[in-house]
Amino acid sequence: MLQHANLLCTAWDGNKLVGVARSVTDFEYCCYLSDLAVDEEYQKAGIGRELIRLTRSRLGNKAKIILLAAPAAEAYYPKIGFDAHKSAWVLGAESKLK
Repeated sequence: MLQHANLLCTAWDGNKLVGVARSVTDFEYCCYLSDLAVDEEYQKAGIGRELIRLTRSRLGNKAKIILLAAPAAEAYYPKIGFDAHKSAWVLGAESKLK
């Protein structure tokens, strides 16, 4: 997963990895933030927000960040400025294309 991401931002406490933002992007139009993870002990310290800021700083100024939230994180993203988008669709690995 990490090898094939083309944008990877990390947060460290000394030599301990405490946060990661993994994205696939064209750097100009859109950036799919596929994973945002912060060690539980470090949550609520602004690390996730800073990882998103760092991700954004690597993109062109018109690129949108797009993500799918894990159910436990759905309330987080509106708090930090993300807008819900009504036309997102998912085709699961086991779903049949009709």
